[in-house]
This record gives sequence, structure tokens and C-alpha cells, in this order.
Amino acid sequence: MSRPEKAPPLRRRGEPMRRAVSEVVVRLLTDQGPEAVTMADVAAAAGVHESSLYRQFGTREKMIFEAATRYSDQALPAQPAGDDIADDLRSTMRALIEYLNTPQGAALVRLSAVPVSPEFDQERTAYWHRRLDRSADVVRHGVETGQLKADTDPTLVVDALAGPVLARLALFHEVMAMDDVMRLVDQVLRGITV
Repeated sequence: MSRPEKAPPLRRRGEPMRRAVSEVVVRLLTDQGPEAVTMADVAAAAGVHESSLYRQFGTREKMIFEAATRYSDQALPAQPAGDDIADDLRSTMRALIEYLNTPQGAALVRLSAVPVSPEFDQERTAYWHRRLDRSADVVRHGVETGQLKADTDPTLVVDALAGPVLARLALFHEVMAMDDVMRLVDQVLRGITV
């Protein structure tokens, strides 16, 4: 396992430091896995002092969590609900597949299945619940606008769509083809559309 390249020492503080640290952490997670992320290596590669990392993040796990969620929030923004539930669900799933087709997205989702520490695992679970609940908002909007049956369970719809995609990634280390995902959306919609 190779050590990350050292960055020139900088006097980064606040947001510029957090951004630089997040970029290094995501790169290490993607290229080498969570075991490669150490405070010393991240500090050297980001051009900051190791003590600054401890002051900003407290623990290695919190640093990894912030980097992973920061990247995911930027690369996989919540999709807004529009006027057509079919378009909304296709857009949501298209964004997920595009995210998973990046080395970073695939690595960060795989990290979700790796136990790190009780605190990290709890925060990570809460984060993904919030993310999936935002996707369920699109389905709720479809129910509220009368496009979907009134008894549609938004959480189950999101599970029915995201579950096969995430299972394929976890079990086979492959991303479901976009055409298959769009067919999945159509099949799920047939069961819940008014």
C-alpha cells in the first residue's frame, strides 16, 4: 500500500481545510479502502497539521464520516419533485446510477456495509435514512398530487427501487445497467399508479 503524496504545507483553516481533507479522504477510501485513512497520512496529503485534524474532527471516524457525506451530498443531490412522478422517479434513479458509476460513489456506498465503530455506524445509518427519506418525498408528492394510489407506502417504493441496485453492487460489485433500472421504475409504477 503506497502512502499518499505530501502536499506543500499550507495554512489552511476552516472551510478550505475541511474541503482539502475531504478530498484526500475520499481519494484514499476510493483507491485503498478505509484502512488507508490515517490522521497522519491525511494531514500530510492535505497540507495541514495532524493536530488540526484532531481539533476539527476529533476522531478518524468523524473525519471519514464528514468526507463521505460531504462528497455524497454534492455528487448525489436530492432530486426535486416535479409534475410527473414517472419522470421524477426516473431522474432520482438515474442520479443514483450515475453516482454509483463513479469510483468514489461505488466505494462510499460499499463503505456503508463495513462496520467501522458503533458511533460511526450509527451516524452513517441515520445519514442514509435521511437520504432515503428525501427520495420518499418524491413519492409522497406523487400521492398528494393524485398520481399514485392513496395507500402507496413511499418508503417501500424507495426500497423497491434502490434495493436491487444496492444489492447488485454489494453482492456482485457491479452497477445495474441504466436500461434495467428504467424498466424497474416502470414495473414498480405499474403497481402504484392510479
